[in-house]
Amino acid sequence: MATLYVRDLSDDALAELKIRAARNRQSLQSYARTLLEQEAATPTTEDVIARIRERVTARLSTSEVLAEIESGRERT
Repeated sequence: MATLYVRDLSDDALAELKIRAARNRQSLQSYARTLLEQEAATPTTEDVIARIRERVTARLSTSEVLAEIESGRERT
């Protein structure tokens, strides 16, 4: 496992993290590790968009979509 040092963390931020860790019955180290691991496991917005684009199979133009909407309106 790697070691990570955080420098220049404000006193207010450190105090808040200690409070949150205590509320979760965790040490500050354990709490910070959990936060960092959750962040690392969460895909970025760019990754999510890229995955969606990979799955998209329809290639319709705006005019084709509007024509289908109008066609549906005429059927009902």
